[in-house]
Amino acid sequence: MRKLEKKDVQMFKQIRLEALEEVPEAFAASYEEEVDQPHAFFEFKLNEETCFYGIFDYETLVGIVSLTQSKLLKMNHKAAIGSVYVAKEARGKGIGKKLLDHVIKTAHELGIEQLQLVVASKNERAKQLYESLGFHTYGFEERALKVNGEYIDEDYMMKFLRN
Repeated sequence: MRKLEKKDVQMFKQIRLEALEEVPEAFAASYEEEVDQPHAFFEFKLNEETCFYGIFDYETLVGIVSLTQSKLLKMNHKAAIGSVYVAKEARGKGIGKKLLDHVIKTAHELGIEQLQLVVASKNERAKQLYESLGFHTYGFEERALKVNGEYIDEDYMMKFLRN
């Protein structure tokens, strides 16, 4: 597992589009918005303030997660976890937990005190994983997303890394 770099852009684009198409309710962005974007769009995602981490099965990228630390002075003790996705063929092997363990450890090493994430309220499997790692729900947004005419509610979760 490692931070994704510009050289990983083709694999990143592929898994990102797969994620957006496979589980549209899990992402604010849509497949339709990103599918025709040029390579530079995905390179920018890997070079902006958000850090993407990937886990590989040999040379194949099979899971991603992002970590975004606030740049605002009063909020830089916090970071958001996002874009959590494990490829279909790699599920059921603990990869999601490994990704999250890595990003939690990285956040701790960066001095981040609090992690936040957003998850679809109906995604019980993901919520159970987050809870097993010490996250708890602190908020709820009704009709946060609208996917194919269906509203998706979202839970806001957090974890303190330092008290």
